[in-house]
Amino acid sequence: MEIKVIAAGSTKWERFIRRWGVSFLIGEDVLFDTFGDPNVLMKNIRRMHIDLSKVRHIVISHDHWDHISGLWHVIGKCKNATIYICPDFASEIKDRIRSFGVNTVEVKGWFKIKDDVFTIGQICGKCNGESISEQSLVIKSAQGLMIITGCAHQGIDKIIDDVKKMFNEKIYLLIGGLHLKDSNQERIRDVISNLRACGIEKVAPMHCTGAKADKLLKTAYRDNFISVKTGQAVEF
Repeated sequence: MEIKVIAAGSTKWERFIRRWGVSFLIGEDVLFDTFGDPNVLMKNIRRMHIDLSKVRHIVISHDHWDHISGLWHVIGKCKNATIYICPDFASEIKDRIRSFGVNTVEVKGWFKIKDDVFTIGQICGKCNGESISEQSLVIKSAQGLMIITGCAHQGIDKIIDDVKKMFNEKIYLLIGGLHLKDSNQERIRDVISNLRACGIEKVAPMHCTGAKADKLLKTAYRDNFISVKTGQAVEF
């Protein structure tokens, strides 16, 4: 099985033109987030020959535009899929999702999506001074646990603590947005120290992690730093 990056936007220019966000496909049937530019998302899906009819689970990390905009374009092609959202998503977004007639699950706490794939459930954090609720995915693999984040607004430390409380297993890979783009160097170094202390073997930072944090993570992790771009995959 593999984690495939369908779309990713990480640079200031990509944010400016709203080609921003992330979207992952886990195996053939789990879609995590749906990017900020629906046209780019759908173009990439066609180019990668992804069969949306096989998708059975769509997990939206949080309800910001850069993670949910593509949902309205894929949801009609995933008629047998269940949508997993946080209870605190905006009511208008919940209503719009349900208007498609799909099964919708509001995930408060840990929830098994399928064999070896879990959502940690809603964790609250802050973004620009406002409360935000977000969920991340955990995959069990032969190499160890794999954590996939959308933005990690709650703080990646908090997410890792939650995972370690739930599973007494090593964390093999952390992939996704780490929301460090506006953090100072001291905060970034503290996060990296915590990742190392928790025994996280490999990191694949993307999206809102930021160039400064990317550089420091690459220095700290060396060969265990994975640079993943759109169209690439991590096999497990």
